[in-house]
Amino acid sequence: MNDAKMLTVIDGPMLAAAFPVQHQPAAMLAGLEAARLLAPQQWTERFAVRVESETVLIPARLRFASQRLALTESDEAWCFARALQTRSNDGFERQRATRDLLKDLRPWAAPFVVALIGEYIVEILEDISAAMTPEVERTVGGFITHNAAFWNTTKCRMTSYWNVYYRSNRSSECRRAWARDEYVGFELVDRLEAAAYGTSN
Repeated sequence: MNDAKMLTVIDGPMLAAAFPVQHQPAAMLAGLEAARLLAPQQWTERFAVRVESETVLIPARLRFASQRLALTESDEAWCFARALQTRSNDGFERQRATRDLLKDLRPWAAPFVVALIGEYIVEILEDISAAMTPEVERTVGGFITHNAAFWNTTKCRMTSYWNVYYRSNRSSECRRAWARDEYVGFELVDRLEAAAYGTSN
């Protein structure tokens, strides 16, 4: 599911490829704005997922020199730019951007949220869990049903990060430990699989 090529030069059209074609006017503007904010040195891969019946290519990580968008919330492109900022190398910015996306989660934004479930910042997982209305669950569940391989990879990553960082206090990175049945990542997986498949693990 990955675009194996390591990218070192990233531009607006490349970033706009993270969104379905029907959104391209706003996506291109968002891509150009996000590219303007990138640090000169970049290295990332992209992952491919199916969204709105087409394949999109989403950057694994983006290194921003600045997070300050010239766009405002009233601009159609703003939410697309915020989606790209969920791929920031800055975890605090990933969290802020995710909160913005979750206020009105669109189907094209679902892969950006799902990707974060497979990452290590538990506070972002808690934000996603807190935003889980039935409508959000349906939106993300619909994405999962069309991206089973990506979802399975995400679940494996979430489990690995829990095991390393949050399973016990032996890790120097761990602020507290959670048993498997207490950890928000597993709760999210169960809720989203119930939404996608009508069952839970």
